[in-house]
Amino acid sequence: MGLNQPQQIALRTTLLHLEQALDEIEQLFIAPATGATYTVQLDLQPATIQQIQARCDDMRRQIAEIMAFFELTRHVRHIRRIIYAEMVAARTNLEDMRPTKLRRYGAVDPALNETLTPRLEQLVQQVRSLQDLASRGA
Repeated sequence: MGLNQPQQIALRTTLLHLEQALDEIEQLFIAPATGATYTVQLDLQPATIQQIQARCDDMRRQIAEIMAFFELTRHVRHIRRIIYAEMVAARTNLEDMRPTKLRRYGAVDPALNETLTPRLEQLVQQVRSLQDLASRGA
């Protein structure tokens, strides 16, 4: 008994998300990132890292076996769509940080209209520019 099309899509999507999580975990071991807003601290012992990497490898093999067994097609992720989607989410979040919307968290200092709003607007414009570049494609 096989999977119908909606079941195939659901299984493929679940496996896709798992594989992406494994990618992110493994990338953290290769190059822990640090940005202006965060730092990733490698707080695992080398032996634990090796065990995690081995488990990731096993899980990748299992994912590949399931994909092959059920003849699931590989999902194609287009970089420009990923960039566009990430920037849509970022823009929405930035818009929600405007002083008028910050009221939901308490009283808003009127000076934020002059100190925060222009900085947010600059970021929003840059996000839109990145969206435009991505949407133009190749």
